[in-house]
Amino acid sequence: MKNSDNRTESFPSFFSSFIWLNLVFLMLLSILMAGCNQAEVAETETIAVEAAEPAVEEVAVTADEARLEVESAENLGEYLTDGSGRSLYIFLADSPMESTCYDACAEAWPPFTSEGMPAAGPEVDVSKVGTIERNDGTTQVTYAGWPLYYYVKDQGSGQRTGQDIKDHGAEWYLISPEGNKVEGEGH
Repeated sequence: MKNSDNRTESFPSFFSSFIWLNLVFLMLLSILMAGCNQAEVAETETIAVEAAEPAVEEVAVTADEARLEVESAENLGEYLTDGSGRSLYIFLADSPMESTCYDACAEAWPPFTSEGMPAAGPEVDVSKVGTIERNDGTTQVTYAGWPLYYYVKDQGSGQRTGQDIKDHGAEWYLISPEGNKVEGEGH
């Protein structure tokens, strides 16, 4: 039976084509979106790795949680260390609140730095703890006005190989809790 209205016969055909066209479009769109999401994930992962690298470098350069403690040695008496027991030294070429140890000197005698005011152990006189800004913008810890340093040859806690030696034009000493140079030979 023929219908005089051709629209009804062509309607199902048009409708089917429309559905198939939309399904193909949605599949292509889904594939395209999945590819974009993977590219964004890869880009995010790359950024996360790149962002993590500087944080590791900062830890190696700066003691974020600087702490002063007091240790003692039979032949030296009491002297200051960092929170992990590494000996801290003063440089007699420095003046109070001013560091003169840079470049090659700072490679052999790295400054004791902090992100802010360091913590102080129970035997440390908090009123003597301070900081100065170095030429490179880092914050160096001071005690009784003296900038504090490590000695590169001290490999761990309890070592005092920089005590009472002359290097880079002046003498280096451990510092006492009273803020004075410690007399005696290190080891």
